[in-house]
Amino acid sequence: MKNNNKNMVKIRLLLFLFMVGSAFIAHAQNQKAWTGTSKLFGINGTTNPSSVVNWTLGLGTSSTSSKLDSSVSSRNLFSRITCTNASASMIVDTVKVGETVGGCAGAITSKIVEVYPLPVCSLPSSQSLCNGGSLASFNLYITNYAAISGIGNLTLTYQVRAGSSTGTALGGSSSGTLTGIASSSTTINPATWPAMTAGTTYYFVITSFGSTTTSGGHPAPGNIASVTSFPTTYTFIINPAVIAPTITAY
Repeated sequence: MKNNNKNMVKIRLLLFLFMVGSAFIAHAQNQKAWTGTSKLFGINGTTNPSSVVNWTLGLGTSSTSSKLDSSVSSRNLFSRITCTNASASMIVDTVKVGETVGGCAGAITSKIVEVYPLPVCSLPSSQSLCNGGSLASFNLYITNYAAISGIGNLTLTYQVRAGSSTGTALGGSSSGTLTGIASSSTTINPATWPAMTAGTTYYFVITSFGSTTTSGGHPAPGNIASVTSFPTTYTFIINPAVIAPTITAY
């Protein structure tokens, strides 16, 4: 009976250590962010209530324009960082914070931030078809997929717009969301899109690109929109119907 009790204590202790370890691992997850996005970092102001808080940023390659904005609190309990990555690959920045109490400095705490480059998308040649014809399926390519796939669960939204890239959306199934993009090539199938009017040019427009990842203890990186690398020139031109001629004998 005593052995059973000892075993139960050991099991509970191991379970407790596992839970603590898991919580620590989740807490230690790197923050992920798109370049150009803003992230707010903060610390618990009640831990050292009279401290001077100092934020620094260990810059990664090509992110020298990242900056700290400590105006949120007079004690600098918060710092807002604009993540910048002009390279083609993911880079790592380090957010650091230290507190000083009575002139005595405490340990520096670090947070790793993975900064991902903008997605680079491309589309094939535009389609021109006769009145009454059917649009063909086409591929959308993410040419730097390998560099951004680590941000997780990529999501893309799009619309087909009439007359120009800023025109009225065609509506229905011509507006869509692709969630969990798992490769550099994604097929768009226009078979169920509403009918298009002859004589009008329609534009395929990517309206946002982002991630809904929430696993691993870090918040979702969020969406980015109005990125110049998004194509807006892929068009569908519906030609007017050809009017049947009248044959006249002379």
